[in-house]
Amino acid sequence: MGKKSVVMMLSAMMVALTMAGCSGGNGSGTNKQGEVDKNTNPANTNKTNDTGKEAGQQQNTTAEKEVYPENGLPKDEKVVLKVGFWENGGGRSWMDAAMKKFTDKYPNVTFDITSTPTLETILEPKIAAGDDNDMYDLFFPRFTAAGQFDRLMEAGKIEPQDDLWDRELPGETGKTLKSVISNDMYEGSHNGSLNMTGRVPVAGFTAGLFFDQTFFDENGWNKDPQTWDEFVALMEAIKAKNIIPITFPGVYAGYLTNYTFDLLPFSLAKAAGKFDAYIDNFRNYKGPQLTTDENKEMWNRLYDFGKKGYFPNGVAALNHTQSQMQVLQHKAALVSTGDWVGNEMKDSTPDGFKWGFMAIPATNDKEQTIFINSGVTDVGFAIWKNKPDLIKKWAKEFILSLYSFEIQEIIAAEAGAFPSRLDFGDDPARIAKLQPAPAAVMEYATKHKVEYISFRRNFALTSPEAGQSSKLVSEMITAVANAKKEPIATLEEAEKLLQQSIEKDRP
Repeated sequence: MGKKSVVMMLSAMMVALTMAGCSGGNGSGTNKQGEVDKNTNPANTNKTNDTGKEAGQQQNTTAEKEVYPENGLPKDEKVVLKVGFWENGGGRSWMDAAMKKFTDKYPNVTFDITSTPTLETILEPKIAAGDDNDMYDLFFPRFTAAGQFDRLMEAGKIEPQDDLWDRELPGETGKTLKSVISNDMYEGSHNGSLNMTGRVPVAGFTAGLFFDQTFFDENGWNKDPQTWDEFVALMEAIKAKNIIPITFPGVYAGYLTNYTFDLLPFSLAKAAGKFDAYIDNFRNYKGPQLTTDENKEMWNRLYDFGKKGYFPNGVAALNHTQSQMQVLQHKAALVSTGDWVGNEMKDSTPDGFKWGFMAIPATNDKEQTIFINSGVTDVGFAIWKNKPDLIKKWAKEFILSLYSFEIQEIIAAEAGAFPSRLDFGDDPARIAKLQPAPAAVMEYATKHKVEYISFRRNFALTSPEAGQSSKLVSEMITAVANAKKEPIATLEEAEKLLQQSIEKDRP
Protein backbone atom coordinates (compact mmCIF):
# COMPACT_ATOMS: atom_id res chain seq x y z
CA MET A 1 0.00 0.00 0.00
CA GLY A 2 1.31 3.47 -0.81
CA LYS A 3 1.97 6.20 1.68
CA LYS A 4 -0.95 8.18 3.09
CA SER A 5 -0.09 11.36 1.26
CA VAL A 6 -0.06 9.56 -2.09
CA VAL A 7 -3.46 7.98 -1.49
CA MET A 8 -4.99 11.31 -0.40
CA MET A 9 -3.46 13.18 -3.33
CA LEU A 10 -4.70 10.56 -5.85
CA SER A 11 -8.22 10.65 -4.37
CA ALA A 12 -8.35 14.45 -4.44
CA MET A 13 -6.93 14.63 -7.96
CA MET A 14 -9.40 12.04 -9.27
CA VAL A 15 -12.42 13.93 -7.91
CA ALA A 16 -11.20 17.28 -9.23
CA LEU A 17 -10.38 16.00 -12.67
CA THR A 18 -13.54 13.95 -13.06
CA MET A 19 -15.57 17.05 -12.19
CA ALA A 20 -13.56 19.10 -14.65
CA GLY A 21 -14.14 16.55 -17.39
CA CYS A 22 -17.93 16.91 -17.39
CA SER A 23 -17.95 19.04 -20.52
CA GLY A 24 -15.62 16.83 -22.52
CA GLY A 25 -18.12 14.71 -24.45
CA ASN A 26 -21.45 14.53 -26.16
CA GLY A 27 -24.04 13.47 -23.63
CA SER A 28 -27.06 13.72 -25.90
CA GLY A 29 -26.29 11.37 -28.79
CA THR A 30 -29.95 11.30 -29.75
CA ASN A 31 -30.70 8.52 -32.20
CA LYS A 32 -32.21 9.83 -35.45
CA GLN A 33 -32.30 6.50 -37.22
CA GLY A 34 -35.72 5.79 -38.72
CA GLU A 35 -37.18 9.26 -38.02
CA VAL A 36 -39.16 10.97 -40.78
CA ASP A 37 -38.29 14.55 -41.77
CA LYS A 38 -41.44 16.59 -41.30
CA ASN A 39 -40.36 18.96 -44.10
CA THR A 40 -40.21 16.26 -46.77
CA ASN A 41 -42.68 13.62 -45.63
CA PRO A 42 -45.79 13.84 -47.88
CA ALA A 43 -47.93 12.97 -44.89
CA ASN A 44 -47.02 16.33 -43.32
CA THR A 45 -47.91 18.51 -46.34
CA ASN A 46 -51.27 20.18 -46.95
CA LYS A 47 -52.12 17.42 -49.44
CA THR A 48 -54.65 14.98 -48.04
CA ASN A 49 -55.08 12.63 -50.98
CA ASP A 50 -54.85 8.88 -50.54
CA THR A 51 -51.51 8.73 -52.35
CA GLY A 52 -49.94 10.96 -49.72
CA LYS A 53 -51.35 8.91 -46.87
CA GLU A 54 -50.17 5.74 -48.52
CA ALA A 55 -46.63 7.09 -48.87
CA GLY A 56 -46.54 8.14 -45.23
CA GLN A 57 -47.77 4.75 -44.07
CA GLN A 58 -45.22 2.98 -46.24
CA GLN A 59 -42.38 5.07 -44.74
CA ASN A 60 -43.53 4.33 -41.20
CA THR A 61 -43.67 0.61 -41.98
CA THR A 62 -40.15 0.75 -43.38
CA ALA A 63 -38.92 2.52 -40.23
CA GLU A 64 -40.46 -0.14 -38.00
CA LYS A 65 -38.66 -2.90 -39.91
CA GLU A 66 -35.30 -1.23 -39.24
CA VAL A 67 -35.40 -1.70 -35.47
CA TYR A 68 -35.19 -4.75 -33.24
CA PRO A 69 -38.71 -5.45 -31.96
CA GLU A 70 -37.60 -6.41 -28.43
CA ASN A 71 -35.83 -3.13 -27.69
CA GLY A 72 -36.60 -0.65 -30.50
CA LEU A 73 -32.90 -0.08 -31.27
CA PRO A 74 -31.78 0.39 -34.90
CA LYS A 75 -30.57 -2.64 -36.82
CA ASP A 76 -28.42 -0.93 -39.41
CA GLU A 77 -26.51 1.58 -37.28
CA LYS A 78 -23.07 0.20 -36.43
CA VAL A 79 -22.07 0.46 -32.77
CA VAL A 80 -18.74 -0.33 -31.09
CA LEU A 81 -18.83 -0.78 -27.30
CA LYS A 82 -15.52 -0.03 -25.61
CA VAL A 83 -15.17 -2.27 -22.56
CA GLY A 84 -12.80 -2.15 -19.59
CA PHE A 85 -12.84 -5.69 -18.19
CA TRP A 86 -11.28 -6.65 -14.87
CA GLU A 87 -9.84 -10.11 -15.47
CA ASN A 88 -9.95 -11.50 -11.94
CA GLY A 89 -9.73 -15.08 -10.72
CA GLY A 90 -12.81 -15.97 -12.76
CA GLY A 91 -10.98 -15.36 -16.04
CA ARG A 92 -12.57 -13.89 -19.15
CA SER A 93 -13.88 -16.91 -21.06
CA TRP A 94 -17.41 -16.21 -19.82
CA MET A 95 -17.12 -12.65 -21.11
CA ASP A 96 -15.93 -13.88 -24.50
CA ALA A 97 -18.93 -16.20 -24.68
CA ALA A 98 -21.32 -13.40 -23.67
CA MET A 99 -19.93 -11.02 -26.31
CA LYS A 100 -20.17 -13.66 -29.04
CA LYS A 101 -23.74 -14.54 -28.18
CA PHE A 102 -24.66 -10.86 -28.18
CA THR A 103 -23.02 -10.06 -31.53
CA ASP A 104 -24.62 -13.15 -33.08
CA LYS A 105 -27.99 -11.78 -32.08
CA TYR A 106 -27.15 -8.15 -32.87
CA PRO A 107 -24.60 -8.16 -35.72
CA ASN A 108 -24.50 -4.36 -35.90
CA VAL A 109 -22.82 -4.31 -32.46
CA THR A 110 -19.14 -5.12 -31.90
CA PHE A 111 -16.84 -4.89 -28.88
CA ASP A 112 -13.46 -3.30 -28.29
CA ILE A 113 -12.32 -4.90 -25.03
CA THR A 114 -9.38 -4.17 -22.75
CA SER A 115 -8.96 -7.15 -20.41
CA THR A 116 -6.44 -7.02 -17.54
CA PRO A 117 -6.14 -8.03 -13.86
CA THR A 118 -4.87 -4.50 -13.10
CA LEU A 119 -7.64 -2.53 -14.79
CA GLU A 120 -7.34 0.31 -12.27
CA THR A 121 -3.90 1.25 -13.68
CA ILE A 122 -5.56 2.03 -17.02
CA LEU A 123 -8.96 3.16 -15.81
CA GLU A 124 -7.80 5.83 -13.39
CA PRO A 125 -5.56 7.71 -15.88
CA LYS A 126 -8.38 7.66 -18.43
CA ILE A 127 -10.75 9.25 -15.94
CA ALA A 128 -8.14 11.78 -14.83
CA ALA A 129 -7.49 12.81 -18.46
CA GLY A 130 -11.12 13.93 -18.79
CA ASP A 131 -11.49 12.71 -22.39
CA ASP A 132 -14.96 11.18 -22.62
CA ASN A 133 -14.34 9.90 -26.14
CA ASP A 134 -11.33 7.89 -24.96
CA MET A 135 -13.13 6.61 -21.85
CA TYR A 136 -14.64 3.12 -21.76
CA ASP A 137 -18.37 2.92 -22.46
CA LEU A 138 -18.84 0.21 -19.84
CA PHE A 139 -16.31 -1.06 -17.33
CA PHE A 140 -15.68 -2.78 -14.03
CA PRO A 141 -15.29 0.03 -11.47
CA ARG A 142 -11.88 -0.92 -10.08
CA PHE A 143 -10.01 1.82 -8.18
CA THR A 144 -7.08 2.13 -5.82
CA ALA A 145 -8.74 4.83 -3.71
CA ALA A 146 -11.53 3.80 -1.34
CA GLY A 147 -14.93 5.30 -2.18
CA GLN A 148 -13.88 6.40 -5.66
CA PHE A 149 -16.88 4.85 -7.39
CA ASP A 150 -19.24 6.67 -5.03
CA ARG A 151 -17.42 9.93 -5.71
CA LEU A 152 -17.82 9.41 -9.45
CA MET A 153 -21.54 8.81 -8.99
CA GLU A 154 -21.81 11.95 -6.89
CA ALA A 155 -19.98 13.88 -9.62
CA GLY A 156 -22.57 12.74 -12.18
CA LYS A 157 -20.09 10.67 -14.17
CA ILE A 158 -21.89 7.31 -13.93
CA GLU A 159 -25.03 6.41 -15.89
CA PRO A 160 -27.92 5.21 -13.65
CA GLN A 161 -29.06 1.66 -14.36
CA ASP A 162 -32.26 1.78 -12.29
CA ASP A 163 -34.39 1.33 -15.42
CA LEU A 164 -32.99 -2.19 -15.83
CA TRP A 165 -34.73 -3.49 -12.70
CA ASP A 166 -38.15 -3.40 -14.36
CA ARG A 167 -36.96 -4.71 -17.72
CA GLU A 168 -38.10 -8.17 -18.74
CA LEU A 169 -35.30 -10.70 -19.08
CA PRO A 170 -34.51 -11.67 -22.68
CA GLY A 171 -36.92 -14.36 -23.85
CA GLU A 172 -38.70 -14.60 -20.45
CA THR A 173 -42.01 -12.81 -20.71
CA GLY A 174 -43.28 -11.37 -17.45
CA LYS A 175 -40.06 -12.06 -15.52
CA THR A 176 -38.23 -8.85 -14.62
CA LEU A 177 -34.65 -8.49 -13.49
CA LYS A 178 -35.78 -7.31 -10.05
CA SER A 179 -37.91 -10.42 -9.60
CA VAL A 180 -34.93 -12.80 -9.85
CA ILE A 181 -32.48 -10.83 -7.66
CA SER A 182 -32.22 -11.16 -3.88
CA ASN A 183 -33.08 -8.18 -1.71
CA ASP A 184 -29.51 -8.11 -0.43
CA MET A 185 -28.18 -7.95 -3.97
CA TYR A 186 -30.61 -5.19 -4.87
CA GLU A 187 -29.87 -3.14 -1.78
CA GLY A 188 -26.15 -3.76 -2.10
CA SER A 189 -26.09 -2.33 -5.60
CA HIS A 190 -28.25 0.68 -4.75
CA ASN A 191 -26.64 3.88 -3.45
CA GLY A 192 -29.12 5.03 -0.83
CA SER A 193 -27.85 8.59 -0.45
CA LEU A 194 -28.03 9.20 -4.22
CA ASN A 195 -31.08 6.96 -4.74
CA MET A 196 -29.26 5.43 -7.69
CA THR A 197 -28.06 2.08 -8.99
CA GLY A 198 -24.61 2.55 -10.46
CA ARG A 199 -24.26 -1.06 -11.59
CA VAL A 200 -26.38 -4.17 -11.30
CA PRO A 201 -24.82 -7.38 -9.93
CA VAL A 202 -24.22 -9.97 -12.63
CA ALA A 203 -22.65 -12.50 -10.26
CA GLY A 204 -21.34 -12.67 -6.73
CA PHE A 205 -19.02 -14.74 -4.61
CA THR A 206 -18.77 -16.53 -1.29
CA ALA A 207 -15.63 -16.75 0.82
CA GLY A 208 -14.11 -18.52 3.80
CA LEU A 209 -11.62 -21.31 4.44
CA PHE A 210 -10.92 -23.74 1.58
CA PHE A 211 -8.97 -27.00 1.86
CA ASP A 212 -8.24 -30.39 0.29
CA GLN A 213 -10.73 -32.93 1.61
CA THR A 214 -8.48 -35.80 0.54
CA PHE A 215 -5.58 -34.41 2.59
CA PHE A 216 -7.85 -33.96 5.63
CA ASP A 217 -9.08 -37.54 5.31
CA GLU A 218 -5.51 -38.87 5.11
CA ASN A 219 -4.62 -37.05 8.34
CA GLY A 220 -7.87 -37.78 10.18
CA TRP A 221 -8.63 -34.09 10.63
CA ASN A 222 -12.10 -32.76 11.36
CA LYS A 223 -13.52 -31.46 8.07
CA ASP A 224 -16.59 -29.95 9.73
CA PRO A 225 -15.95 -28.43 13.17
CA GLN A 226 -19.29 -27.61 14.79
CA THR A 227 -18.09 -25.32 17.61
CA TRP A 228 -15.33 -22.83 18.39
CA ASP A 229 -13.57 -25.35 20.65
CA GLU A 230 -13.66 -27.96 17.89
CA PHE A 231 -12.18 -25.42 15.48
CA VAL A 232 -9.34 -24.59 17.89
CA ALA A 233 -8.72 -28.32 18.39
CA LEU A 234 -8.43 -28.67 14.61
CA MET A 235 -5.80 -25.92 14.55
CA GLU A 236 -3.78 -27.79 17.18
CA ALA A 237 -4.09 -31.11 15.34
CA ILE A 238 -2.82 -29.55 12.11
CA LYS A 239 0.07 -27.73 13.80
CA ALA A 240 1.10 -30.97 15.51
CA LYS A 241 1.83 -32.37 12.04
CA ASN A 242 4.12 -29.39 11.29
CA ILE A 243 1.61 -28.08 8.76
CA ILE A 244 0.53 -24.41 8.69
CA PRO A 245 -3.08 -24.39 9.93
CA ILE A 246 -4.26 -21.26 8.05
CA THR A 247 -2.55 -19.30 5.30
CA PHE A 248 -3.55 -16.07 3.60
CA PRO A 249 -1.97 -13.47 1.30
CA GLY A 250 -0.24 -10.89 3.45
CA VAL A 251 0.12 -8.67 0.38
CA TYR A 252 -3.70 -8.51 0.37
CA ALA A 253 -4.18 -9.08 4.09
CA GLY A 254 -7.90 -8.34 3.94
CA TYR A 255 -8.33 -11.88 2.63
CA LEU A 256 -7.95 -13.06 6.24
CA THR A 257 -10.28 -10.56 7.88
CA ASN A 258 -12.90 -9.76 5.21
CA TYR A 259 -13.32 -13.34 4.06
CA THR A 260 -13.08 -15.18 7.37
CA PHE A 261 -12.59 -13.50 10.75
CA ASP A 262 -14.77 -10.43 10.10
CA LEU A 263 -17.79 -12.75 10.08
CA LEU A 264 -17.32 -13.68 13.75
CA PRO A 265 -18.80 -10.43 15.19
CA PHE A 266 -22.08 -11.07 13.36
CA SER A 267 -22.24 -14.61 14.77
CA LEU A 268 -21.40 -13.39 18.27
CA ALA A 269 -24.10 -10.71 18.11
CA LYS A 270 -26.61 -13.28 16.86
CA ALA A 271 -25.74 -15.67 19.68
CA ALA A 272 -26.18 -12.85 22.22
CA GLY A 273 -29.66 -12.02 20.89
CA LYS A 274 -28.74 -8.54 19.65
CA PHE A 275 -28.20 -9.11 15.96
CA ASP A 276 -30.90 -6.68 14.78
CA ALA A 277 -29.32 -3.79 16.67
CA TYR A 278 -25.84 -4.84 15.57
CA ILE A 279 -26.68 -5.01 11.86
CA ASP A 280 -28.59 -1.71 12.02
CA ASN A 281 -25.54 -0.09 13.56
CA PHE A 282 -23.30 -1.69 10.94
CA ARG A 283 -25.40 -0.77 7.88
CA ASN A 284 -26.08 2.80 9.01
CA TYR A 285 -22.94 3.74 10.97
CA LYS A 286 -25.03 4.41 14.07
CA GLY A 287 -22.44 3.77 16.77
CA PRO A 288 -19.00 2.28 17.36
CA GLN A 289 -17.83 0.24 14.40
CA LEU A 290 -14.36 -1.05 15.17
CA THR A 291 -14.56 -1.02 18.96
CA THR A 292 -17.75 -2.97 19.57
CA ASP A 293 -17.37 -5.82 22.06
CA GLU A 294 -17.87 -8.31 19.24
CA ASN A 295 -15.19 -6.78 17.02
CA LYS A 296 -12.66 -6.55 19.86
CA GLU A 297 -13.31 -10.20 20.68
CA MET A 298 -12.67 -11.17 17.08
CA TRP A 299 -9.34 -9.33 16.97
CA ASN A 300 -8.27 -10.78 20.31
CA ARG A 301 -8.94 -14.28 18.97
CA LEU A 302 -6.94 -13.53 15.83
CA TYR A 303 -4.06 -12.25 17.98
CA ASP A 304 -4.24 -15.39 20.12
CA PHE A 305 -4.00 -17.52 16.97
CA GLY A 306 -0.92 -15.51 16.05
CA LYS A 307 0.68 -16.26 19.41
CA LYS A 308 -0.02 -19.96 18.90
CA GLY A 309 1.67 -19.94 15.48
CA TYR A 310 -1.39 -20.83 13.39
CA PHE A 311 -0.37 -18.54 10.49
CA PRO A 312 2.76 -18.68 8.27
CA ASN A 313 5.97 -16.93 9.20
CA GLY A 314 6.74 -14.29 6.57
CA VAL A 315 3.09 -14.14 5.54
CA ALA A 316 3.43 -10.43 4.71
CA ALA A 317 5.31 -11.33 1.52
CA LEU A 318 2.75 -13.83 0.18
CA ASN A 319 0.35 -12.91 -2.61
CA HIS A 320 -2.98 -14.67 -3.17
CA THR A 321 -1.77 -17.33 -5.61
CA GLN A 322 1.25 -18.15 -3.45
CA SER A 323 -0.91 -18.67 -0.37
CA GLN A 324 -3.34 -20.81 -2.36
CA MET A 325 -0.43 -22.81 -3.72
CA GLN A 326 0.61 -23.65 -0.14
CA VAL A 327 -2.69 -25.54 0.22
CA LEU A 328 -2.29 -27.27 -3.15
CA GLN A 329 1.20 -28.38 -2.06
CA HIS A 330 -0.05 -29.38 1.41
CA LYS A 331 2.30 -26.96 3.16
CA ALA A 332 -0.79 -25.36 4.68
CA ALA A 333 -4.12 -26.96 5.54
CA LEU A 334 -6.57 -24.10 4.96
CA VAL A 335 -6.48 -20.89 2.94
CA SER A 336 -8.69 -17.87 3.50
CA THR A 337 -9.96 -16.91 0.06
CA GLY A 338 -12.99 -16.78 -2.23
CA ASP A 339 -14.89 -19.47 -4.09
CA TRP A 340 -13.12 -18.54 -7.33
CA VAL A 341 -10.03 -20.32 -5.99
CA GLY A 342 -10.72 -23.54 -7.89
CA ASN A 343 -10.94 -21.74 -11.21
CA GLU A 344 -7.98 -19.51 -10.46
CA MET A 345 -5.74 -22.47 -9.52
CA LYS A 346 -7.12 -25.08 -11.93
CA ASP A 347 -3.86 -25.38 -13.90
CA SER A 348 -1.93 -26.11 -10.69
CA THR A 349 -4.39 -28.40 -8.92
CA PRO A 350 -2.96 -31.93 -8.53
CA ASP A 351 -4.87 -35.10 -9.30
CA GLY A 352 -6.95 -36.33 -6.39
CA PHE A 353 -7.33 -32.88 -4.84
CA LYS A 354 -10.92 -32.30 -3.73
CA TRP A 355 -12.00 -28.83 -2.64
CA GLY A 356 -13.70 -28.52 0.73
CA PHE A 357 -15.01 -25.50 2.62
CA MET A 358 -15.59 -24.39 6.19
CA ALA A 359 -16.44 -21.19 8.02
CA ILE A 360 -15.44 -20.47 11.62
CA PRO A 361 -18.08 -21.33 14.24
CA ALA A 362 -18.01 -18.47 16.77
CA THR A 363 -19.52 -20.16 19.83
CA ASN A 364 -19.81 -23.60 21.41
CA ASP A 365 -23.49 -23.93 20.54
CA LYS A 366 -23.85 -26.51 17.78
CA GLU A 367 -27.12 -24.86 16.73
CA GLN A 368 -25.51 -21.44 16.23
CA THR A 369 -25.94 -19.36 13.08
CA ILE A 370 -22.75 -19.29 11.04
CA PHE A 371 -22.29 -16.32 8.74
CA ILE A 372 -20.61 -16.59 5.34
CA ASN A 373 -19.34 -13.62 3.36
CA SER A 374 -21.41 -13.07 0.23
CA GLY A 375 -20.10 -10.48 -2.21
CA VAL A 376 -23.18 -9.24 -4.02
CA THR A 377 -21.68 -6.72 -6.45
CA ASP A 378 -18.32 -8.24 -7.23
CA VAL A 379 -19.12 -8.80 -10.91
CA GLY A 380 -20.92 -6.01 -12.73
CA PHE A 381 -20.42 -3.18 -15.21
CA ALA A 382 -20.72 0.56 -14.77
CA ILE A 383 -21.59 2.80 -17.77
CA TRP A 384 -19.88 6.15 -18.35
CA LYS A 385 -22.50 8.88 -18.21
CA ASN A 386 -21.16 11.26 -20.85
CA LYS A 387 -21.62 8.95 -23.83
CA PRO A 388 -24.11 9.09 -26.72
CA ASP A 389 -27.56 7.80 -25.80
CA LEU A 390 -27.40 5.02 -28.38
CA ILE A 391 -24.14 3.71 -26.91
CA LYS A 392 -25.61 3.71 -23.40
CA LYS A 393 -28.76 1.93 -24.57
CA TRP A 394 -26.75 -0.83 -26.22
CA ALA A 395 -24.53 -1.08 -23.13
CA LYS A 396 -27.64 -1.69 -21.02
CA GLU A 397 -28.91 -4.27 -23.50
CA PHE A 398 -25.63 -6.14 -23.14
CA ILE A 399 -25.77 -6.01 -19.34
CA LEU A 400 -29.34 -7.33 -19.41
CA SER A 401 -28.27 -10.17 -21.70
CA LEU A 402 -25.87 -11.42 -19.02
CA TYR A 403 -28.86 -12.61 -16.97
CA SER A 404 -29.93 -15.26 -19.44
CA PHE A 405 -29.62 -18.74 -17.98
CA GLU A 406 -27.16 -19.63 -20.73
CA ILE A 407 -24.71 -16.92 -19.65
CA GLN A 408 -25.37 -17.46 -15.94
CA GLU A 409 -24.49 -21.13 -16.42
CA ILE A 410 -21.27 -20.19 -18.21
CA ILE A 411 -20.36 -17.81 -15.37
CA ALA A 412 -20.95 -20.61 -12.87
CA ALA A 413 -19.09 -23.26 -14.87
CA GLU A 414 -16.17 -21.25 -16.23
CA ALA A 415 -15.68 -18.34 -13.81
CA GLY A 416 -16.49 -20.28 -10.65
CA ALA A 417 -18.72 -17.43 -9.48
CA PHE A 418 -22.08 -17.56 -7.76
CA PRO A 419 -24.82 -16.71 -10.28
CA SER A 420 -26.92 -13.72 -9.30
CA ARG A 421 -30.30 -15.24 -10.18
CA LEU A 422 -32.30 -16.61 -7.26
CA ASP A 423 -33.98 -19.12 -9.56
CA PHE A 424 -30.68 -20.56 -10.82
CA GLY A 425 -30.98 -23.49 -8.43
CA ASP A 426 -34.49 -24.42 -9.55
CA ASP A 427 -32.95 -26.79 -12.08
CA PRO A 428 -30.60 -29.48 -10.66
CA ALA A 429 -28.82 -29.59 -14.00
CA ARG A 430 -27.74 -26.01 -13.48
CA ILE A 431 -26.48 -26.72 -9.95
CA ALA A 432 -24.37 -29.53 -11.39
CA LYS A 433 -22.52 -26.96 -13.48
CA LEU A 434 -21.11 -25.18 -10.43
CA GLN A 435 -17.38 -25.62 -10.00
CA PRO A 436 -16.12 -27.74 -7.05
CA ALA A 437 -15.20 -24.82 -4.75
CA PRO A 438 -18.58 -23.02 -4.82
CA ALA A 439 -20.28 -26.42 -4.78
CA ALA A 440 -18.39 -27.15 -1.53
CA VAL A 441 -19.82 -23.93 -0.05
CA MET A 442 -23.34 -25.06 -0.97
CA GLU A 443 -22.68 -28.46 0.59
CA TYR A 444 -21.48 -26.81 3.82
CA ALA A 445 -24.58 -24.62 3.90
CA THR A 446 -26.82 -27.70 3.83
CA LYS A 447 -25.19 -29.00 7.04
CA HIS A 448 -25.28 -25.81 9.10
CA LYS A 449 -27.57 -22.96 9.98
CA VAL A 450 -25.93 -20.62 7.51
CA GLU A 451 -26.73 -17.00 6.79
CA TYR A 452 -25.05 -15.29 3.84
CA ILE A 453 -24.19 -11.66 4.52
CA SER A 454 -22.56 -8.83 2.63
CA PHE A 455 -20.57 -5.97 4.10
CA ARG A 456 -22.65 -3.36 2.33
CA ARG A 457 -23.43 -0.04 3.99
CA ASN A 458 -26.41 2.23 3.40
CA PHE A 459 -24.22 5.20 2.57
CA ALA A 460 -20.61 5.67 1.58
CA LEU A 461 -17.78 7.33 3.49
CA THR A 462 -15.69 9.47 1.16
CA SER A 463 -13.77 11.83 3.47
CA PRO A 464 -10.02 11.31 3.93
CA GLU A 465 -10.44 10.15 7.53
CA ALA A 466 -12.25 7.01 6.33
CA GLY A 467 -9.30 6.08 4.16
CA GLN A 468 -6.86 6.79 7.00
CA SER A 469 -8.88 4.58 9.35
CA SER A 470 -9.02 1.75 6.83
CA LYS A 471 -5.28 2.03 6.25
CA LEU A 472 -4.52 1.71 9.97
CA VAL A 473 -6.59 -1.46 10.24
CA SER A 474 -5.37 -3.12 7.05
CA GLU A 475 -1.73 -2.46 7.86
CA MET A 476 -1.95 -4.16 11.25
CA ILE A 477 -3.46 -7.45 10.03
CA THR A 478 -0.22 -9.28 9.33
CA ALA A 479 1.41 -7.87 12.48
CA VAL A 480 -1.46 -9.19 14.61
CA ALA A 481 -1.43 -12.55 12.78
CA ASN A 482 2.28 -12.91 13.62
CA ALA A 483 1.68 -11.74 17.23
CA LYS A 484 3.91 -8.72 16.74
CA LYS A 485 1.21 -6.21 17.63
CA GLU A 486 -1.77 -6.20 19.98
CA PRO A 487 -4.84 -4.91 18.11
CA ILE A 488 -6.97 -2.91 20.56
CA ALA A 489 -5.00 0.35 20.68
CA THR A 490 -4.94 0.55 16.87
CA LEU A 491 -8.66 -0.18 16.70
CA GLU A 492 -9.36 2.69 19.08
CA GLU A 493 -7.21 5.07 17.04
CA ALA A 494 -8.88 3.96 13.80
CA GLU A 495 -12.33 4.32 15.40
CA LYS A 496 -11.73 8.00 16.16
CA LEU A 497 -10.88 8.69 12.51
CA LEU A 498 -13.83 6.65 11.31
CA GLN A 499 -16.29 8.54 13.51
CA GLN A 500 -14.94 11.84 12.13
CA SER A 501 -15.66 10.59 8.62
CA ILE A 502 -19.15 9.39 9.59
CA GLU A 503 -19.97 12.82 11.01
CA LYS A 504 -18.83 14.51 7.77
CA ASP A 505 -20.39 12.07 5.32
CA ARG A 506 -23.70 11.15 6.92
CA PRO A 507 -26.55 12.17 4.51
